[in-house]
Amino acid sequence: MPILIISHSLINELPCIKKTNIFLVAILVLFLLVGTAQAQSNDLPDPAMLPDSHFYFMKSWSESVVTFFTFGDVLKADRFVQLSEKRLAEAEALAAKGKPDLAEQTISRYQDNLENALEKADEAKAKGKDTDEVMAKVAEATLKHIAVLADVYEKVPEQAKQAIERAMQASKRGNEEALQAISGQKRDEIKQEIDQRKQEAGTKLNALRNKGA
Repeated sequence: MPILIISHSLINELPCIKKTNIFLVAILVLFLLVGTAQAQSNDLPDPAMLPDSHFYFMKSWSESVVTFFTFGDVLKADRFVQLSEKRLAEAEALAAKGKPDLAEQTISRYQDNLENALEKADEAKAKGKDTDEVMAKVAEATLKHIAVLADVYEKVPEQAKQAIERAMQASKRGNEEALQAISGQKRDEIKQEIDQRKQEAGTKLNALRNKGA
């Protein structure tokens, strides 16, 4: 993770700025840097701060700032894919903590980000931009999401299950839309790459069906 360093000599050279203000700026910038961190594996990113924290607003603020300064439809679509994964990771953690109401709200935000990703990708494609790469990310991510949502489904009480079902349907639609939007040759390559993920998601869905879900 990047580390922000403000030297003592630099602070002394800025007499017109209070040291407290510099400290606050440093903290805010650090939150921005954390907000841009990427997951380094095929798993969901570490949710870190959850919506049940009193300081979660700072995480939301830093994410909003990064999103605002992400320019271009393709990059914006990729950004919303990242945010959808963060919201899903948070929902999974909240369900594990026994907080289904917050998990349900976070699942709704997951859907919003996924829809925003598809919308921005569609806009980019309409402008003649190459969206194969970002659509490939959506296709692979949504299959992973279905498997995660199946796990969350089993952890929440009955009243929250309907929201999870809607999210699973949204992920399924997103996966289908993304695959259809990818050019022919690239689509075949992507289908081969995500076969394992599809098998994993299918196994979990079948398990839910067998339980009567």
